[in-house]
Amino acid sequence: MSSLRSPLMGKQPIVGTGGLSLRDLSLSHRSGIRGLGASQWLASHHSSLPQAPNQIVSTPDGRLIMSLSHREFWILSPEIPASLEAPASGALSADVWPLYCQHSHGWLELSGEGRAEVMAKLCGVDFCDEVFAPGQVAQTQVARVSAVVAHHLRGGERVFSILVDQSLVDYLWMALADAMAEFMDTEPNG
Repeated sequence: MSSLRSPLMGKQPIVGTGGLSLRDLSLSHRSGIRGLGASQWLASHHSSLPQAPNQIVSTPDGRLIMSLSHREFWILSPEIPASLEAPASGALSADVWPLYCQHSHGWLELSGEGRAEVMAKLCGVDFCDEVFAPGQVAQTQVARVSAVVAHHLRGGERVFSILVDQSLVDYLWMALADAMAEFMDTEPNG
């Protein structure tokens, strides 16, 4: 029997000062849809939808719906384990197709004070709260690789979800860990 594995299998969360934390959510459920009728289809199944591309909203059941364009939406479920089950292979309705991003992208979460400063070392986008507020999504380059960065709340805390091609998630993990180095507690335990 097959099982899902993260490319970061065995790596523990990295925790720094001010609650700064990097963790792997690659084994959390994510899926999506795309097509001309995607927003109408989603509206018939969810009460909360982004109003424009590059936005993310929370649903009452704890899921996140992220709009990457007028025709592409991802559904991220940080509290639900990923499934081996493949999505439907045919259209969900007229002009709506499933998008299976579970195996195509790794999912990292950066939280805590200093998260915008960490990202500033790796990306030209200003991720400070005043410019990149919760609910916004950036499709950009992080450490020279294409990534999607979504700013949202998780348990009342502001976090960045970073989605990157599965083959590059280990590289991005190492780049983020290196960028976090100045925020690590280097005091000896005593």
